[in-house]
Amino acid sequence: MKENHITFMLMLGCMALMMPFAHADDKDASWGQKNDTKVQEIYSQLNLTDQQEKQLEENKTKHRGEMKDTFTKIKADKEALKAELMKPELDMNKINEIQSQIKALQADTLDRRLNSVLEVRKILTPEQFGKFIALMDKRKHEHEASAGDDKD
Repeated sequence: MKENHITFMLMLGCMALMMPFAHADDKDASWGQKNDTKVQEIYSQLNLTDQQEKQLEENKTKHRGEMKDTFTKIKADKEALKAELMKPELDMNKINEIQSQIKALQADTLDRRLNSVLEVRKILTPEQFGKFIALMDKRKHEHEASAGDDKD
């Protein structure tokens, strides 16, 4: 009985880990267009030169490609973890190995995000970068507020 309870709790935890990826797959195609429109609004508020805009677009494209590969790997590892948790007998070595892979990929994601921001900082003037950070913070808070509305 206790083993069933542990298995259930592990499955529940795994499902919670999968939720952001399931939600990401549900987004409609217009999301990309809306996002591009918002990016253009931010660019216009920063008074970018053509060269700066080109460099930012190159950085964004590079970063998105790298992140897409990483998120694909994380999703595959989470699915593998779920499959391991569903087996009648748990292989804790395999489970721990998969979990370590997920943690390493998540750490890699943080490193890539930081590197992308550092690249943006090199492209923008100090004044533009300060305004960029303020605009991104505002956008983040608006997104969090609208996500909270979606939960109701």
